[in-house]
Amino acid sequence: MMRLCSHCGKEFTPKELSREDSKGLEAARKAQGLEGVLFRFYVCSACHQADIFVDVLPLEGEFDEDVRRRREELEGTIRQLEGEGVEVVVCARGG
Repeated sequence: MMRLCSHCGKEFTPKELSREDSKGLEAARKAQGLEGVLFRFYVCSACHQADIFVDVLPLEGEFDEDVRRRREELEGTIRQLEGEGVEVVVCARGG
């Protein structure tokens, strides 16, 4: 999946994935029992902007409309959060 920096539009490379930060986000997700999402943390080598990508994955037996609704609810929640220096990008991914 192609991921672009939300600040400068540069395509992220595998080297820009922050594995340590992604592991931390995933550990917190699992500890909360949150299913149907996947977190990836990237830092752009060009502009140094940090982006967290939240992939919304279909749950077993879930209809496309339900996945879309979950993604929209998640986007609404994220818009209400205050963040400094990090942009959150919500993406829908197929099963």
